[in-house]
Amino acid sequence: MEIKINLFEDQFQRLASKEGVELKKEYEPSYSKLITFMPGADYNEDLRVKTLLLKIPYKEQMISVEYKVGDAQLGLFSCYFKNGITISDFKIDYRSHFLRLIFKNKKILRVRSEDKNLKRFLENRLIENDLETIARESLFTPEIEGVKNENYLISAFYTLSFEDKEKVLEPMVELYKDIIDWALD
Repeated sequence: MEIKINLFEDQFQRLASKEGVELKKEYEPSYSKLITFMPGADYNEDLRVKTLLLKIPYKEQMISVEYKVGDAQLGLFSCYFKNGITISDFKIDYRSHFLRLIFKNKKILRVRSEDKNLKRFLENRLIENDLETIARESLFTPEIEGVKNENYLISAFYTLSFEDKEKVLEPMVELYKDIIDWALD
């Protein structure tokens, strides 16, 4: 079995250079070494769980991108809107595998929002950023939510246990930038 070392690290480094930010890497203490190998998992040299973190500033907002690789294999995104910026609440999730079999022509990623314009905008951005295609061709199953609490928060998480996992990072960042642009218009 071939173990891929630092599968996402080069991709994160390229994105960090493009955005002009620093890539932060965090490792679990050595006592948390993984015992088993997971097929397709991203292990570093001594098999400790690693976190790759980027803080990307965009139009006075901060997009946080975090990948936990190793046992967990999670992608996490968040952005708190500053300066009282807010939009309608929304949720993007995915149709179950069962519904995919029944409704083959339906979109895999499902957008829910009371704001019809925001819903249409998000559906178009998911297609234009290739996230819908990636979800259709692999098991990309994100959960993205925008909610108003003290500040407006857009959060997303997804497992990195799908075939085209290296294709998702930049389209997700672009989706966040698109949502910020929408909120500022």
